[in-house]
Amino acid sequence: MDMILRCILVSFVLHLGVMLHVSEEHYIDATYGQEVTLPCQVGVVNPSAPVIWKYKSEEIIKYQRGHLLRGSSSSSATYSLKNADKGDYSLTMRYGKEGQYTCEAHGKIKTTNLNLWSVKGPSEGYLLEGDTTQLELSSSDMSTQVEWFGPNKSKITNKKARWTLQNKDRRLQIKDLKTQEDQGTWECFISRSGLRITRDVRVIGFANSLDGDTVYAAVNSTVVLSCELNTDFQEIPKNILRNPVLRWTKDNKTIVEADLINFNSSLLQQTIDKVQFEHAGEHKCSIAFTRRNLSKTTRLVVMKVSADRPRLDSKENVTLCCHVAAPDLSKAQLCWNNRRDSPKCETHLPEGKFCFETRSAGEWKCSLMVQDEEKLSMIYFVDEASTVSNSFPLTYIAIGAGVMLLLLIIIAVCVFSCKTVKQKRQRARRMAQARQHLLEKKTCQCHKDLTNDYYHA
Repeated sequence: MDMILRCILVSFVLHLGVMLHVSEEHYIDATYGQEVTLPCQVGVVNPSAPVIWKYKSEEIIKYQRGHLLRGSSSSSATYSLKNADKGDYSLTMRYGKEGQYTCEAHGKIKTTNLNLWSVKGPSEGYLLEGDTTQLELSSSDMSTQVEWFGPNKSKITNKKARWTLQNKDRRLQIKDLKTQEDQGTWECFISRSGLRITRDVRVIGFANSLDGDTVYAAVNSTVVLSCELNTDFQEIPKNILRNPVLRWTKDNKTIVEADLINFNSSLLQQTIDKVQFEHAGEHKCSIAFTRRNLSKTTRLVVMKVSADRPRLDSKENVTLCCHVAAPDLSKAQLCWNNRRDSPKCETHLPEGKFCFETRSAGEWKCSLMVQDEEKLSMIYFVDEASTVSNSFPLTYIAIGAGVMLLLLIIIAVCVFSCKTVKQKRQRARRMAQARQHLLEKKTCQCHKDLTNDYYHA
């Protein structure tokens, strides 16, 4: 009796060992429509022995004597064996169904569980910036861990309010779509097999900017306010646009309104030459779409600097003023600084300006700071007072003294010359008078002598 029990036990163990050896089970993750290969490598070639593939106990193909016969299944899938001539009966399949597949070849059974995954997204081809959408992972397997990654390859968690994971991470909701963060390819990662499933999300919005942009400009500079889309306007389906009209407004007053049927890309930009204070404010661009309008607001901030005099004075200081025109200055700070003195700053700006007095000449810079970041700056140059008030008068005094000395010398020379000439003239006149007197005296004497001689004769 013991001998019989031992034989039965040995037979059962051997049979169990054979079963464990010939039965194999695999798990494959794939996406819908993807070509997959279900493994069935036996290494034995016996043309007379059939190789059968089954799907949930239903025969789908049979291979025998070099012929591949299709089963009665109405599936639209395509099947082929990888390399049957060498004993590799792996099934290559496209458009197969999810479930359990079994390969029966030469007394061996190989089972493969095929899990098909897909990510369902918005039915519309385009979404507008600010919309809400969701991506949902479709599969019957709810036990496998999955992870989501955004277009910038960052892992999605529930820490960001706009992105919410639901239904055991099988659903991802995206609120308030942003072109800069949400436009692009999203990815779902299946941890078990490393399968990556992607889904493109197309968001129509404004290029290179987010709503609420702020543009900073100095007075008399040129500013370009852009309303360009991140998608080529001509590629947007006409059914998405509703009476395509572009409207530019400033502080709720319409500045430009144009029909976009005959599209002109220049309409999507507004250029302001020689910006002035009155241009500051909120500039809004709006385009009409089927569901709603897509709009963008740009805040224009304008700055200028001035002083009550161009240079330092010997008695009074120079007052420097920095003026800013902006829709909101609650987080702004104006600072004056140069290379020698410590910065002078002011956060309380009810009139949009900051003025202070200084006696320091040179280059002064006014900076507009927003949350400790410099957004705009302008330079004002104050001339030196000493150069203007001292060196030039000394020069004038030296020149004046030289001129006076030269005049005195000229006058002295003239007086001396005149006196000399006068003396010479007087001397010549006296000599002439003396000669005349001598001549008259001689003439008179001769006359007298002649008279006496005649009388005596």
